[in-house]
Amino acid sequence: MLFRSAVAICVIVGISACSDPTDANKRNFKSAIQAYLDTNYPKCYVYANFPRTIDRDYSGLAGKLRALAKTGLLTETEVQVEERSVFSRPKKFVNAPMFDLTEEGKKYYKAKVAKTIRGKSVGGFCAGNATVKEITQFSVPSDMFGHRISRVNYTYEVSNFPAWAEAPEVLAAIKDLNTDFESKITSKKALDVLILTNNGWVHEKLFEK
Repeated sequence: MLFRSAVAICVIVGISACSDPTDANKRNFKSAIQAYLDTNYPKCYVYANFPRTIDRDYSGLAGKLRALAKTGLLTETEVQVEERSVFSRPKKFVNAPMFDLTEEGKKYYKAKVAKTIRGKSVGGFCAGNATVKEITQFSVPSDMFGHRISRVNYTYEVSNFPAWAEAPEVLAAIKDLNTDFESKITSKKALDVLILTNNGWVHEKLFEK
């Protein structure tokens, strides 16, 4: 009777609702990858603490901040800073741009979202939500290092961008943001490894050893 009851429930609510989460199928893989993407988005495209003065711009940060300033998220002013050079004697001062948050910028800025290599907390401007579109292919599960794994190819799209992230000057200055923005036209492709647990499949970066 219990077996017949279970079958009846599956028929009523739909066969998919009674599927085993440990099965190697597109439905389970899509769910596992979506859980992983949800930990990465909204994604931070620009990292900086404010106010921020840039006298040496090795990473191209000034161009990104200047683009954000044009959207009204930051202010840009010119300040004088001491030139950092062992050859400058006596001290020499040079002009440098300084950026700070506007009231509008404070709405979108998130403090302490990451740490630098020196362990210092840094904030950033983050945006977007990622959605798995399709599981295009996956390998037959196999054993590796004591775990059951499958390599999964999939496509995904990033959407729900605020107005500042869609501004042409911002998209031109921040390449990875532009790539994510264009995914609504051409979905992004990715290949990730999923690991089988007793609760189902999880992305390797979410796997607790």
